[in-house]
Amino acid sequence: LREFPRQAYGTEQSAELETAVLSALQNLISLKSLSWTRDGTLTSTYLEKISEHCQQLESLELNGHSANYYDPRLLLSFKRVENLTVIMPDRAFVDRFEEWIQQNGAGLRTLSLISKQSPLINDATMERVAATASHLKHVHLLGNPRVTHRGVASISSNCPELEALYIEGTEFDMQALSTLVSSSPFPALTSLSLTLPTSSSPMTFFDGVYSVFRTSPLTEFTIWRAGGDVSNMKSSVLPMDFIRSFLLVHGERLRKFAVQRLETSMEVIGEVTKRCPKLEKFFMVLGPCDMDVLVSHLRRLTHLHTVHISYTFTNRNPIVAVPPSSSPAHESHASVRFVRHCPRSLRIIGFMTRVYEVQHKWILLKKDPVEWKDEPEVTLERYSGQAIPEAFLVMKA
Repeated sequence: LREFPRQAYGTEQSAELETAVLSALQNLISLKSLSWTRDGTLTSTYLEKISEHCQQLESLELNGHSANYYDPRLLLSFKRVENLTVIMPDRAFVDRFEEWIQQNGAGLRTLSLISKQSPLINDATMERVAATASHLKHVHLLGNPRVTHRGVASISSNCPELEALYIEGTEFDMQALSTLVSSSPFPALTSLSLTLPTSSSPMTFFDGVYSVFRTSPLTEFTIWRAGGDVSNMKSSVLPMDFIRSFLLVHGERLRKFAVQRLETSMEVIGEVTKRCPKLEKFFMVLGPCDMDVLVSHLRRLTHLHTVHISYTFTNRNPIVAVPPSSSPAHESHASVRFVRHCPRSLRIIGFMTRVYEVQHKWILLKKDPVEWKDEPEVTLERYSGQAIPEAFLVMKA
Protein backbone atom coordinates (compact mmCIF):
# COMPACT_ATOMS: atom_id res chain seq x y z
CA LEU A 1 0.00 0.00 0.00
CA ARG A 2 2.69 2.45 -1.03
CA GLU A 3 0.28 4.63 -3.01
CA PHE A 4 -2.57 4.63 -0.50
CA PRO A 5 -4.79 7.72 -1.14
CA ARG A 6 -4.71 10.54 1.36
CA GLN A 7 -8.24 11.75 2.05
CA ALA A 8 -9.18 14.72 4.18
CA TYR A 9 -10.26 13.29 7.53
CA GLY A 10 -13.96 13.61 8.27
CA THR A 11 -15.11 13.90 4.66
CA GLU A 12 -17.61 11.56 3.03
CA GLN A 13 -14.87 10.19 0.79
CA SER A 14 -12.60 9.36 3.72
CA ALA A 15 -15.43 7.57 5.54
CA GLU A 16 -16.21 5.48 2.45
CA LEU A 17 -12.56 4.61 1.99
CA GLU A 18 -12.14 3.58 5.63
CA THR A 19 -15.23 1.37 5.51
CA ALA A 20 -13.98 -0.37 2.36
CA VAL A 21 -10.47 -0.89 3.74
CA LEU A 22 -11.67 -2.22 7.09
CA SER A 23 -13.96 -4.63 5.31
CA ALA A 24 -11.10 -5.84 3.12
CA LEU A 25 -8.71 -6.29 6.06
CA GLN A 26 -11.13 -8.70 7.70
CA ASN A 27 -10.63 -11.07 4.76
CA LEU A 28 -6.82 -11.12 4.91
CA ILE A 29 -6.61 -13.92 7.46
CA SER A 30 -3.71 -15.63 5.65
CA LEU A 31 -1.70 -12.47 5.01
CA LYS A 32 2.01 -12.97 5.70
CA SER A 33 3.52 -9.71 4.40
CA LEU A 34 2.23 -6.13 4.59
CA SER A 35 3.80 -2.88 3.42
CA TRP A 36 1.99 0.38 4.37
CA THR A 37 4.48 3.19 3.93
CA ARG A 38 2.73 6.36 2.79
CA ASP A 39 3.07 9.02 5.45
CA GLY A 40 -0.19 10.00 7.12
CA THR A 41 -2.38 7.17 5.81
CA LEU A 42 -1.95 4.50 8.51
CA THR A 43 -4.35 4.98 11.42
CA SER A 44 -4.98 3.30 14.75
CA THR A 45 -8.24 1.91 13.39
CA TYR A 46 -6.41 0.19 10.55
CA LEU A 47 -3.66 -1.15 12.82
CA GLU A 48 -6.17 -2.59 15.25
CA LYS A 49 -7.99 -4.37 12.44
CA ILE A 50 -4.71 -5.71 11.00
CA SER A 51 -3.57 -7.11 14.35
CA GLU A 52 -6.98 -8.64 14.95
CA HIS A 53 -7.42 -10.42 11.61
CA CYS A 54 -3.89 -10.89 10.21
CA GLN A 55 -2.63 -13.31 12.81
CA GLN A 56 -0.13 -14.95 10.43
CA LEU A 57 1.67 -11.72 9.56
CA GLU A 58 5.44 -12.29 9.41
CA SER A 59 6.74 -9.25 7.50
CA LEU A 60 5.71 -5.69 8.30
CA GLU A 61 6.89 -2.48 6.64
CA LEU A 62 5.39 0.77 7.87
CA ASN A 63 5.92 4.49 8.18
CA GLY A 64 7.14 5.33 11.68
CA HIS A 65 5.69 8.88 11.66
CA SER A 66 2.94 8.09 14.13
CA ALA A 67 2.14 11.53 15.59
CA ASN A 68 -1.49 12.55 14.91
CA TYR A 69 -2.09 9.37 12.91
CA TYR A 70 -1.83 6.25 15.07
CA ASP A 71 -0.90 5.03 18.52
CA PRO A 72 2.55 3.37 18.28
CA ARG A 73 1.68 1.19 21.28
CA LEU A 74 -0.34 -0.89 18.83
CA LEU A 75 2.97 -2.20 17.50
CA LEU A 76 3.11 -4.37 20.64
CA SER A 77 0.17 -6.42 19.36
CA PHE A 78 2.24 -7.80 16.46
CA LYS A 79 3.97 -10.71 18.14
CA ARG A 80 4.79 -12.98 15.18
CA VAL A 81 6.62 -10.47 12.97
CA GLU A 82 10.02 -11.77 11.88
CA ASN A 83 10.88 -9.06 9.34
CA LEU A 84 10.39 -5.41 10.29
CA THR A 85 11.06 -2.27 8.24
CA VAL A 86 10.45 1.18 9.73
CA ILE A 87 10.63 4.39 7.71
CA MET A 88 11.25 7.74 9.43
CA PRO A 89 10.26 6.81 12.99
CA ASP A 90 9.38 9.60 15.42
CA ARG A 91 10.19 9.67 19.15
CA ALA A 92 6.95 8.00 20.26
CA PHE A 93 7.47 5.18 17.77
CA VAL A 94 11.10 4.60 18.79
CA ASP A 95 10.07 4.30 22.44
CA ARG A 96 7.46 1.65 21.60
CA PHE A 97 9.82 -0.04 19.14
CA GLU A 98 12.38 -0.62 21.88
CA GLU A 99 9.65 -2.06 24.08
CA TRP A 100 8.53 -4.32 21.21
CA ILE A 101 12.11 -5.52 20.73
CA GLN A 102 12.33 -6.52 24.40
CA GLN A 103 9.18 -8.62 24.03
CA ASN A 104 9.62 -10.06 20.54
CA GLY A 105 13.26 -9.62 19.56
CA ALA A 106 14.09 -13.32 19.90
CA GLY A 107 11.97 -14.05 16.82
CA LEU A 108 13.23 -11.16 14.70
CA ARG A 109 15.24 -12.13 11.59
CA THR A 110 15.32 -8.95 9.48
CA LEU A 111 15.47 -5.33 10.68
CA SER A 112 15.55 -2.22 8.46
CA LEU A 113 15.61 1.26 9.99
CA ILE A 114 15.40 4.12 7.48
CA SER A 115 15.73 7.44 9.26
CA LYS A 116 17.45 9.87 6.91
CA GLN A 117 19.25 12.26 9.32
CA SER A 118 17.19 11.61 12.44
CA PRO A 119 19.17 11.27 15.70
CA LEU A 120 16.54 9.04 17.34
CA ILE A 121 18.17 5.71 16.40
CA ASN A 122 21.54 5.60 18.16
CA ASP A 123 24.12 3.25 19.67
CA ALA A 124 21.99 2.59 22.75
CA THR A 125 19.11 1.55 20.50
CA MET A 126 21.29 -0.86 18.53
CA GLU A 127 22.82 -2.29 21.71
CA ARG A 128 19.34 -3.09 23.04
CA VAL A 129 18.35 -4.58 19.70
CA ALA A 130 21.46 -6.75 19.46
CA ALA A 131 21.18 -7.99 23.05
CA THR A 132 17.64 -9.27 22.48
CA ALA A 133 17.45 -10.05 18.76
CA SER A 134 20.43 -12.39 18.70
CA HIS A 135 19.09 -14.43 15.76
CA LEU A 136 19.07 -11.51 13.33
CA LYS A 137 20.13 -12.45 9.81
CA HIS A 138 19.67 -9.13 7.98
CA VAL A 139 20.28 -5.58 9.28
CA HIS A 140 19.82 -2.48 7.12
CA LEU A 141 20.56 0.97 8.54
CA LEU A 142 19.97 3.92 6.20
CA GLY A 143 20.70 7.35 7.62
CA ASN A 144 20.77 7.10 11.44
CA PRO A 145 23.85 9.35 11.94
CA ARG A 146 23.96 8.62 15.69
CA VAL A 147 24.81 4.96 15.09
CA THR A 148 28.60 4.70 15.41
CA HIS A 149 31.17 1.88 15.53
CA ARG A 150 29.89 0.99 19.01
CA GLY A 151 26.41 0.20 17.74
CA VAL A 152 27.82 -1.87 14.88
CA ALA A 153 30.18 -3.70 17.26
CA SER A 154 27.23 -4.73 19.42
CA ILE A 155 25.65 -6.39 16.37
CA SER A 156 28.89 -8.24 15.69
CA SER A 157 29.15 -9.44 19.29
CA ASN A 158 25.55 -10.56 19.75
CA CYS A 159 24.32 -11.64 16.30
CA PRO A 160 26.59 -14.46 15.06
CA GLU A 161 24.00 -15.62 12.48
CA LEU A 162 24.00 -12.27 10.62
CA GLU A 163 24.17 -12.84 6.85
CA ALA A 164 23.58 -9.33 5.46
CA LEU A 165 24.74 -5.95 6.80
CA TYR A 166 23.85 -2.73 4.97
CA ILE A 167 25.08 0.47 6.64
CA GLU A 168 24.26 3.27 4.23
CA GLY A 169 24.34 7.01 4.68
CA THR A 170 25.84 6.51 8.14
CA GLU A 171 29.42 7.56 8.75
CA PHE A 172 31.36 5.78 11.47
CA ASP A 173 34.98 5.01 12.32
CA MET A 174 35.85 1.72 10.63
CA GLN A 175 39.28 1.56 12.27
CA ALA A 176 37.70 2.04 15.69
CA LEU A 177 35.30 -0.78 14.87
CA SER A 178 38.22 -3.07 14.04
CA THR A 179 39.57 -2.56 17.59
CA LEU A 180 36.23 -3.43 19.22
CA VAL A 181 35.27 -6.60 17.37
CA SER A 182 36.65 -10.11 17.92
CA SER A 183 39.36 -11.66 15.77
CA SER A 184 36.68 -13.32 13.60
CA PRO A 185 33.66 -10.97 13.56
CA PHE A 186 30.58 -11.55 11.41
CA PRO A 187 31.30 -15.26 10.82
CA ALA A 188 28.18 -15.85 8.69
CA LEU A 189 28.14 -12.54 6.76
CA THR A 190 27.73 -13.00 3.00
CA SER A 191 26.37 -9.60 1.88
CA LEU A 192 27.88 -6.22 2.81
CA SER A 193 27.02 -2.64 1.75
CA LEU A 194 28.93 0.37 3.10
CA THR A 195 29.16 4.13 2.62
CA LEU A 196 32.57 5.77 2.16
CA PRO A 197 32.73 8.52 4.82
CA THR A 198 33.62 12.10 3.93
CA SER A 199 35.05 12.93 7.35
CA SER A 200 38.03 10.57 7.40
CA SER A 201 40.80 9.29 5.15
CA PRO A 202 39.52 6.89 2.47
CA MET A 203 42.56 4.66 2.90
CA THR A 204 42.03 4.48 6.66
CA PHE A 205 38.43 3.48 6.01
CA PHE A 206 39.32 0.81 3.46
CA ASP A 207 42.05 -0.58 5.72
CA GLY A 208 39.39 -0.95 8.40
CA VAL A 209 37.00 -2.66 5.98
CA TYR A 210 39.64 -5.24 5.11
CA SER A 211 40.52 -5.80 8.76
CA VAL A 212 36.93 -6.19 10.01
CA PHE A 213 35.53 -8.34 7.20
CA ARG A 214 38.55 -10.33 6.04
CA THR A 215 37.28 -13.58 7.63
CA SER A 216 33.62 -13.17 6.60
CA PRO A 217 32.44 -15.46 3.75
CA LEU A 218 31.32 -12.55 1.55
CA THR A 219 29.58 -13.21 -1.77
CA GLU A 220 28.20 -9.67 -2.31
CA PHE A 221 29.97 -6.35 -1.78
CA THR A 222 28.64 -2.82 -2.39
CA ILE A 223 30.53 0.42 -1.75
CA TRP A 224 29.26 3.90 -2.49
CA ARG A 225 29.86 7.54 -1.74
CA ALA A 226 26.92 9.82 -1.03
CA GLY A 227 26.10 13.06 -2.80
CA GLY A 228 27.67 15.67 -5.00
CA ASP A 229 30.12 15.88 -7.89
CA VAL A 230 32.77 13.39 -6.91
CA SER A 231 34.81 13.54 -10.10
CA ASN A 232 37.45 15.94 -8.85
CA MET A 233 37.98 14.46 -5.39
CA LYS A 234 40.70 11.94 -4.60
CA SER A 235 38.29 10.02 -2.39
CA SER A 236 36.06 9.41 -5.41
CA VAL A 237 38.39 6.81 -6.91
CA LEU A 238 38.30 3.25 -5.66
CA PRO A 239 41.86 2.50 -4.38
CA MET A 240 43.68 -0.31 -6.16
CA ASP A 241 45.65 -1.43 -3.09
CA PHE A 242 42.43 -2.20 -1.22
CA ILE A 243 40.94 -4.00 -4.22
CA ARG A 244 43.94 -6.31 -4.54
CA SER A 245 43.93 -7.23 -0.86
CA PHE A 246 40.14 -7.56 -0.64
CA LEU A 247 39.83 -9.74 -3.73
CA LEU A 248 42.66 -12.03 -2.71
CA VAL A 249 40.51 -12.96 0.28
CA HIS A 250 36.98 -12.80 -1.19
CA GLY A 251 37.31 -12.86 -4.98
CA GLU A 252 36.73 -16.58 -5.53
CA ARG A 253 33.34 -16.38 -3.76
CA LEU A 254 32.04 -13.00 -4.96
CA ARG A 255 28.88 -13.02 -7.07
CA LYS A 256 28.17 -9.30 -6.83
CA PHE A 257 30.54 -6.32 -6.89
CA ALA A 258 28.81 -2.93 -6.93
CA VAL A 259 30.27 0.57 -6.96
CA GLN A 260 28.25 3.79 -6.88
CA ARG A 261 29.60 7.38 -6.99
CA LEU A 262 33.17 6.11 -6.94
CA GLU A 263 35.13 5.99 -10.17
CA THR A 264 35.97 2.43 -11.15
CA SER A 265 39.22 2.49 -13.10
CA MET A 266 40.09 0.00 -15.84
CA GLU A 267 42.76 -1.35 -13.51
CA VAL A 268 40.14 -2.07 -10.85
CA ILE A 269 37.75 -3.58 -13.40
CA GLY A 270 40.55 -5.78 -14.71
CA GLU A 271 41.38 -7.00 -11.22
CA VAL A 272 37.71 -7.73 -10.43
CA THR A 273 37.18 -9.73 -13.61
CA LYS A 274 40.43 -11.63 -13.06
CA ARG A 275 39.83 -12.48 -9.40
CA CYS A 276 36.04 -13.09 -9.40
CA PRO A 277 35.27 -16.00 -11.75
CA LYS A 278 31.75 -16.50 -10.30
CA LEU A 279 30.69 -12.84 -10.60
CA GLU A 280 27.07 -12.40 -11.75
CA LYS A 281 26.41 -8.70 -11.01
CA PHE A 282 28.82 -5.85 -11.69
CA PHE A 283 27.90 -2.18 -11.12
CA MET A 284 30.57 0.37 -12.08
CA VAL A 285 31.22 4.10 -12.52
CA LEU A 286 33.33 4.91 -15.57
CA GLY A 287 35.54 7.85 -16.32
CA PRO A 288 37.00 8.34 -19.81
CA CYS A 289 38.13 4.91 -21.02
CA ASP A 290 38.47 2.55 -23.99
CA MET A 291 35.44 0.38 -24.78
CA ASP A 292 37.58 -2.39 -26.26
CA VAL A 293 39.54 -2.66 -23.03
CA LEU A 294 36.35 -2.78 -20.96
CA VAL A 295 34.86 -5.50 -23.14
CA SER A 296 38.04 -7.56 -22.98
CA HIS A 297 37.76 -7.53 -19.18
CA LEU A 298 34.05 -8.33 -19.06
CA ARG A 299 34.41 -11.28 -21.42
CA ARG A 300 36.25 -13.16 -18.67
CA LEU A 301 33.02 -13.33 -16.64
CA THR A 302 31.18 -16.34 -18.02
CA HIS A 303 28.44 -16.13 -15.36
CA LEU A 304 27.77 -12.40 -15.78
CA HIS A 305 24.01 -11.69 -15.63
CA THR A 306 23.66 -7.98 -14.75
CA VAL A 307 25.81 -4.94 -15.56
CA HIS A 308 25.02 -1.36 -14.62
CA ILE A 309 27.18 1.46 -15.98
CA SER A 310 27.21 5.01 -14.62
CA TYR A 311 29.57 7.81 -15.59
CA THR A 312 31.60 10.41 -13.75
CA PHE A 313 30.88 14.05 -14.37
CA THR A 314 34.15 14.35 -16.33
CA ASN A 315 33.06 11.66 -18.77
CA ARG A 316 31.21 13.92 -21.17
CA ASN A 317 31.32 11.38 -24.00
CA PRO A 318 30.31 8.01 -22.52
CA ILE A 319 31.71 5.06 -24.41
CA VAL A 320 28.28 3.45 -24.49
CA ALA A 321 25.49 5.70 -25.74
CA VAL A 322 22.24 5.43 -23.78
CA PRO A 323 19.54 3.75 -25.92
CA PRO A 324 16.30 5.57 -26.72
CA SER A 325 13.67 4.94 -24.05
CA SER A 326 10.65 4.63 -26.32
CA SER A 327 11.60 1.62 -28.43
CA PRO A 328 13.94 -1.40 -28.46
CA ALA A 329 17.55 -0.75 -29.44
CA HIS A 330 18.77 -2.83 -32.38
CA GLU A 331 22.08 -3.87 -33.93
CA SER A 332 23.00 -0.43 -35.25
CA HIS A 333 22.97 1.21 -31.83
CA ALA A 334 26.28 1.69 -29.99
CA SER A 335 24.90 0.15 -26.80
CA VAL A 336 23.87 -3.01 -28.66
CA ARG A 337 27.27 -3.29 -30.32
CA PHE A 338 28.77 -3.08 -26.85
CA VAL A 339 26.47 -5.82 -25.49
CA ARG A 340 27.23 -8.10 -28.46
CA HIS A 341 30.83 -8.32 -27.27
CA CYS A 342 29.87 -9.04 -23.65
CA PRO A 343 29.41 -12.60 -22.33
CA ARG A 344 26.39 -14.41 -23.78
CA SER A 345 25.12 -14.90 -20.20
CA LEU A 346 24.32 -11.16 -19.86
CA ARG A 347 20.58 -10.59 -19.37
CA ILE A 348 20.21 -7.13 -17.76
CA ILE A 349 22.14 -3.99 -18.78
CA GLY A 350 21.76 -0.54 -17.24
CA PHE A 351 23.06 2.83 -18.41
CA MET A 352 22.73 5.64 -15.87
CA THR A 353 19.00 5.85 -15.08
CA ARG A 354 17.76 3.32 -17.65
CA VAL A 355 17.64 -0.46 -17.46
CA TYR A 356 17.14 -2.90 -20.32
CA GLU A 357 16.69 -6.61 -20.89
CA VAL A 358 19.14 -8.25 -23.28
CA GLN A 359 17.33 -10.40 -25.85
CA HIS A 360 19.09 -12.96 -28.05
CA LYS A 361 17.06 -14.06 -31.07
CA TRP A 362 18.29 -16.77 -33.43
CA ILE A 363 17.47 -16.06 -37.06
CA LEU A 364 16.34 -18.90 -39.33
CA LEU A 365 17.94 -18.39 -42.76
CA LYS A 366 16.50 -21.44 -44.55
CA LYS A 367 13.90 -24.08 -43.69
CA ASP A 368 15.02 -26.81 -46.07
CA PRO A 369 17.66 -27.67 -45.22
CA VAL A 370 17.50 -25.88 -41.89
CA GLU A 371 20.11 -23.17 -41.63
CA TRP A 372 20.49 -20.68 -38.81
CA LYS A 373 22.44 -17.47 -38.66
CA ASP A 374 25.84 -18.02 -37.02
CA GLU A 375 25.20 -15.48 -34.27
CA PRO A 376 21.91 -14.47 -32.60
CA GLU A 377 20.51 -11.01 -33.16
CA VAL A 378 20.85 -8.87 -30.03
CA THR A 379 18.26 -6.27 -29.02
CA LEU A 380 17.74 -4.24 -25.85
CA GLU A 381 14.13 -4.24 -24.67
CA ARG A 382 12.64 -1.99 -22.02
CA TYR A 383 12.91 -3.59 -18.58
CA SER A 384 9.66 -5.43 -17.89
CA GLY A 385 10.28 -6.97 -14.47
CA GLN A 386 7.83 -6.34 -11.65
CA ALA A 387 10.60 -5.64 -9.15
CA ILE A 388 12.47 -2.34 -9.12
CA PRO A 389 15.92 -2.83 -10.71
CA GLU A 390 18.47 -3.46 -7.99
CA ALA A 391 20.53 -0.35 -8.73
CA PHE A 392 17.55 1.85 -7.81
CA LEU A 393 16.13 0.10 -4.74
CA VAL A 394 17.40 2.93 -2.51
CA MET A 395 18.23 6.43 -3.67
CA LYS A 396 21.63 7.10 -2.13
CA ALA A 397 21.98 10.73 -3.09
